[in-house]
Amino acid sequence: MLHDDALTHRAKIEAAIRTAAHDGLPSQRKLSEGFEIVGVFGEIEFAVRSGLPLPLDQNILSDGGVDFIVPLRFTLDVKIACKAFNLIQEVGKVTPDIYVLAEFNWEGARVRLVGREWGAALRQAPTRDFGHGLINHFIPAFSLRPMAELFDRIVRVR
Repeated sequence: MLHDDALTHRAKIEAAIRTAAHDGLPSQRKLSEGFEIVGVFGEIEFAVRSGLPLPLDQNILSDGGVDFIVPLRFTLDVKIACKAFNLIQEVGKVTPDIYVLAEFNWEGARVRLVGREWGAALRQAPTRDFGHGLINHFIPAFSLRPMAELFDRIVRVR
């Protein structure tokens, strides 16, 4: 989805708020340039596609690894990368019920929702260091479940 100027502006403000709130905290890991705004765009894309409210300005210091609570009370976290080859989450920090992998393209601030997987499956997935000294569980993008199934379930329950 291509985001309009107003939404891009709002995403930049939200990213700046998050960056300032997290600056210097031990949990803050700056793994790539612009990671906060990329994360905000991923959350916006999921909210638009799912019809769920956008969780901006909620618990700025920590969301506990949960971006959304979908109907039926499942927790969900959107993981976004500029090159979404794998869904990854640090070992010991796989807490939500569902993970969604999204890919961000800086040109036009485009986001593509790649796929999803249950947190329980990610917790059982192989582990690897992807170059930042952190051991992560990972599932290749081509192995993820389709997004349409999740959106269908959300619509049926609402």
